Amino acid sequence: MRKLLMLALLLLLASCTTGTSKSVDCSDRSSCIKAVKKKLTSNFIAKKHFKGHEVTIEFFLNDNAEVIEYKVISESGIPELEVAGINAIKDSSPFYELKSLPKDTFHEFKHVKLTLAPEF
Repeated sequence: MRKLLMLALLLLLASCTTGTSKSVDCSDRSSCIKAVKKKLTSNFIAKKHFKGHEVTIEFFLNDNAEVIEYKVISESGIPELEVAGINAIKDSSPFYELKSLPKDTFHEFKHVKLTLAPEF
């Protein structure tokens, strides 16, 4: 019974730590670029054969910081890299971090050209 109780407590603690998210500082243009880059990077699944290749994807955000359109504007020659880039963008949306910016600065982030060049 004691072991079962300890296991339940450990599972509870583990779920609490994985469920918390750190607040992201996005108080100016520079910190927002870092926050967006970090979010995109965490959602990008790179594979070793992507090394040495790059893809550029253009995407647009609406007023709620949600991705509303995207397109590959420079292909890598590896369709799987393009898909991984698009998935990273879709999985990162919405970019609520940007909503704390002044309206004119937020407007700068509504049109993004993202170049992914995985390195290992």
